Amino acid sequence: MNDTSCWTRQLADKRGREVVFLSHCLLNENTRYLGGACERGASPPIVRTCLERGYGIVQMPCPEQHAWGGVVKRHLLRYYGSKGTLVGRLLFAALPLLLWYTRRVYRGLARQVAGQIRDYVDSGFKVVGVVAVDGSPSCGAARTLDVRGCLGRLAAIEPSASAQDVNAIVLRSVMPGKGVFIEELQAELKRLRLNVEFLGFDLAAELKGQPGAPSFCDN
Repeated sequence: MNDTSCWTRQLADKRGREVVFLSHCLLNENTRYLGGACERGASPPIVRTCLERGYGIVQMPCPEQHAWGGVVKRHLLRYYGSKGTLVGRLLFAALPLLLWYTRRVYRGLARQVAGQIRDYVDSGFKVVGVVAVDGSPSCGAARTLDVRGCLGRLAAIEPSASAQDVNAIVLRSVMPGKGVFIEELQAELKRLRLNVEFLGFDLAAELKGQPGAPSFCDN
């Protein structure tokens, strides 16, 4: 019996065959930019909803961790407080190169994630959706971040700046649009002719102490 569909029926078990793909920081806020973590670990409403509905949870990679210098985004931290310095001028001159490199890395990660989604679909699973993080320069589905403007404001912060100061700059820099990783992921899914719903977790709301979870957590 070499027909995989026969084995699938014969070896039926308790799996629900429904999965949701989550942006990395929704299960691990330790990878957020410094000052941006509102939870010790995962987002409780999203995890609770997935458990209650029996959704499998697939954690996507954190694209910024891969492109921007690890968990604490060391490449970006060099911009903080750099206004008026030679280093700062060199960093902003090199920003187009960093953004080019970012998209290249993200494109590779998007192909990996799209391949995972295709595997689930081809195997007869339902991909409930991809939960993005609106307000992220990488993972925003409807709102992203003005990276150059945000870094310009962060370059002017004082050494005594707090997490609240950084978050105020982030909130001021949110704008309509898609993050780079989501752009690349949607392009790859389109190439594979896969139609997947994208849901937005509202980062700005979370930073303001309001519910940020997408609507499927309320249904």
